[in-house]
Amino acid sequence: MDPFSIMTNSILAVFTVMQLGLIPIMAEGETTVFGAVGKQVILPCIDKTQSDGVIWKYNDQVVIQHLMRLLRGPKFKDRSELNKQEMSKGNFSLILSRLEHADAGKYVCAVGSRTFKVQLQVFEVTGSPSGYLLKGENLTLSIQGPSSASVTWFNNHKVKVTAIQSRELKNGGRTLQIHNLQVEDSGTWTCHITYLSAQLDIPSKVLVIGFHNLNVETLYKAVNSTVSISYSLSTHLLQIRELEYVRVGLEWKPEMGSKYQEKFNFSVTSKELLLPKQMANMQVTWKPSHTLEVKLAKVQFKDAGWYQCQLTVNRGRVEKAIHLVVMTVSADPVGPLSKWANVTLLCKLSAPIPPNAQLCWEHVNGTEKKLNMSGHNEVTVKTKTVGLWRCSLKVENNMITSIDYTVVKVAEWNIYDLIWIVVGLGASIVLLLLASLFIFIYTARLRRRRRAEKMAQARRDLIERRICQCQRQLKNDYSDA
Repeated sequence: MDPFSIMTNSILAVFTVMQLGLIPIMAEGETTVFGAVGKQVILPCIDKTQSDGVIWKYNDQVVIQHLMRLLRGPKFKDRSELNKQEMSKGNFSLILSRLEHADAGKYVCAVGSRTFKVQLQVFEVTGSPSGYLLKGENLTLSIQGPSSASVTWFNNHKVKVTAIQSRELKNGGRTLQIHNLQVEDSGTWTCHITYLSAQLDIPSKVLVIGFHNLNVETLYKAVNSTVSISYSLSTHLLQIRELEYVRVGLEWKPEMGSKYQEKFNFSVTSKELLLPKQMANMQVTWKPSHTLEVKLAKVQFKDAGWYQCQLTVNRGRVEKAIHLVVMTVSADPVGPLSKWANVTLLCKLSAPIPPNAQLCWEHVNGTEKKLNMSGHNEVTVKTKTVGLWRCSLKVENNMITSIDYTVVKVAEWNIYDLIWIVVGLGASIVLLLLASLFIFIYTARLRRRRRAEKMAQARRDLIERRICQCQRQLKNDYSDA
């Protein structure tokens, strides 16, 4: 007889004996187990007196059985499992994978003469909207499942959520609404479910795209210094599969009430960077999908203003503005200071000074000092003191930025310097006169010599002319004779 026939006959014999009442059926108490949709759950069934032979049923349909060999029912064919090693120890617990809402209900485990009942309750936490979120959006988390269970929510820092301004609990705590999401809200939120001795934690991953430290930042820099403006995102964009369109841009405006002007923009997917020609003094670095850094070399007073970075994705955009305040100094009059004159030093910011701050001029290694704590954006000092002056912006005695300016005076001459100057000038004049006299005498003698040479030459030419005439006359006389 084949093994299958033997196993079938054995099963029939067991049930026949049960029907005759020779072996009593012992029903155990019902156990409640919680499970989450898409996850794995273990339904307990333990009988230390047995080492083999179990049948699991759901709504009178076989889920899985192990009597000599393993057989699975059609409903849970690829989602049910028994741990064969644990079965030898009397552990016949059922392992269900990839849970569905339809899996909820009563399960019966039959081991020998005993039955164990397990009530499975399936829960699921859903988020609306789903997927990634943008800073400032609202998120609703809801628990789906039997209403008899008690629900408690914990935030991404494992702190129990209570009803506050940005957190709202509805439907007896089964729905959590998170208003005005911030990047700090990114992380794993947990729904804790309890009923009698059963409990379950269902995590929900919340991913908020935005810039860190979204409060308007202010940078204070001195003119001609190098400024680095950094925008850091809360997550790496390339790790978000749902993102199909990502564009990053930078805008600037000189004043609060003015309109933004585009400086540049580029696509993250193409890695293309488009910079206008007039932005040659701006160096842009994009650390892949995470940080945008903008450097301005030798920043000028006209570069002050608001620099806003925009990140645009499929469902909207997030932005962050950084206020650049530039400090500059000037002097009136400019240049070296005469002996009895004063100089007016001006120190100016491109925006009013912040609260609890002071803008001041002070003479380095000196005692003179001029403060401005009225909130205005400039401070002046009128002084005759030469040396190094420093304009600084301080908040609670902490230096924010500063510029140095050196006041110099016109050089003063003493009597000895004047004597040497006169002597030197007189000697120069005497030498010039002597040189002129020498040149005059030399030129006069040269002219006289040239005149004498010309006269001597003229005499020689005259004598030669007379001799030639006499010879010509004698020749004519001889010819006549």
